[in-house]
Amino acid sequence: MKFKDFATLIVLGMAGGTIFLLPYMKYYFYNQMIDNTGVSGESLGLFVTMFGIASALVLLPGGMIADRLSSRKCIITSLIATSLLTILYSFLYTSYLASLIIWFLLAFTTLFLAWPAIFKSVRVIGGGNACTAYSIYYAAVGLTGALVGYITIKVYSFLSVIALANSYFGAIWVSAIANVGVAIALYYLLRDIKTDTENDSRLPSIRESLSVLKMPSIWIISITLFCTYTLYMGMSFFTPYLTKTFHMSDETSGTLSLVRSYVFMSLTPITGIIADRFFKSTLKWFLLVCPIIIISLLLVMAIGENSHFHVTIMVLTLLIGFFVCTVYASMFSILSECKIPLAVAGTAIGFASIFAYTPDMIMQPLFGYFVDTNQYYLIFLILIIMAILSAISCIALLYLNKKQL
Repeated sequence: MKFKDFATLIVLGMAGGTIFLLPYMKYYFYNQMIDNTGVSGESLGLFVTMFGIASALVLLPGGMIADRLSSRKCIITSLIATSLLTILYSFLYTSYLASLIIWFLLAFTTLFLAWPAIFKSVRVIGGGNACTAYSIYYAAVGLTGALVGYITIKVYSFLSVIALANSYFGAIWVSAIANVGVAIALYYLLRDIKTDTENDSRLPSIRESLSVLKMPSIWIISITLFCTYTLYMGMSFFTPYLTKTFHMSDETSGTLSLVRSYVFMSLTPITGIIADRFFKSTLKWFLLVCPIIIISLLLVMAIGENSHFHVTIMVLTLLIGFFVCTVYASMFSILSECKIPLAVAGTAIGFASIFAYTPDMIMQPLFGYFVDTNQYYLIFLILIIMAILSAISCIALLYLNKKQL
């Protein structure tokens, strides 16, 4: 991979690391959001549910459009629009209805055009090393998200001491400023990535675009992505688990969440290279990682609320976080491994993403309810089931790939 390609993946990762800071703010700012908005964990989960509902509406048409539009313009426009919505939220966060509407609109500014444009670009750059390319992208996402998220937490803590009424307002503005900053960087650093399809004057017909729906592999891929994203989303609930059950401070637990959700993402290029060079398959990497996640979650369930295992539970959550990040960072490279045509890659990414992010509509409020009722073991049980289903789906995809040879 050329240095230019590596640099482009980093810039794309910066965009991915900032554009989703507000929609998924609860991942690292869970308790602070509840304290300042006055909502319950279940109601907070409905924010992301609203985001997920809108996502289901925009992902497929957005993917079809992104197959032909300028990726650079799509991403920059989306970053600016997300920043404007973030600023709006900073003035309206006390209104639950306004917040729900903003989370609905965030799907249009983050997923409609930016999401398929980013991921199609990553696949084109990666070529035969798709897992490595996606891992480098997610490493940049992780480092950017960790940095901005950490600054958000510190700004909130600082303002809480000197001006409590403005602490949450100031923390929100960190995300808004970050989005604008990355948009400016992209304007000067990112060039449009052209594919053979984009150089063709003829747009793919609707029938050609929707032909991906007839592929058995795309449906199984969607199941794999659904399970993998549920695992990644489920990590955010370690934050209230550690604070309520093991009495960690909000700042400590939030920092650990940043490590699980973002910092570990910076290490995924290593596992991406391992998957490409040694396993020569993302699917086989999944089959190695899923059992590790299952065993670790079973240990968490076995420990329960035993405060004597304070350090052990912290290490286990970090171990789970690391391996979940490795599969989450590489999950879209499965489309390349399963030979989904590049000409309709945007459509395929959009369609698979509908299923991939359905957990935002279902699991977020459900897990929030489990947190409110102190039933964390049910969250861990569901995550174990997801890891098992993910492994089974990967076996099925390997069978289909072998059959097509």
